[in-house]
Amino acid sequence: MGKSTFDNFNHVGVVVRDMEKTIASLSSLGLGPFGMGEGGPSVVEVPFQGKLRGKPAEWKVKISMFKMGELDVELLQPSGGESALQDFIDSGNEGVHHVAYLVKDVDGVTAKMVEQGAKVLTTGRATKGGFAYLETGGGIIIEFRQL
Repeated sequence: MGKSTFDNFNHVGVVVRDMEKTIASLSSLGLGPFGMGEGGPSVVEVPFQGKLRGKPAEWKVKISMFKMGELDVELLQPSGGESALQDFIDSGNEGVHHVAYLVKDVDGVTAKMVEQGAKVLTTGRATKGGFAYLETGGGIIIEFRQL
């Protein structure tokens, strides 16, 4: 049996309104440490360029990571520009936003998923490769990330 697109689970993405308050609250529960790698800052702000619902967009996001057991959790706070994450907050939501998988060819996987009925929410490029958020049935958003 061949390798599935969903074999390389990477993280769960959680969108928050206030990164510092969220980290303080989760830390008080014994979660953490928070950060972006050994000895790195606890929070980074990353600029992105890409598309939102097929139109060019630029945005910034504050990001922090932590582990819950073996599960990697990515905290995301939109911090400028139009983005799928800001839309999530503007709709009154906060919490789990997506599940993410690593792939070798984000464009190829995205095209295949669209053929199978998924809808592209946003795509972008960052310093470490590209990504796509896809809307699927049941309100599940999947991120494919190419590193």
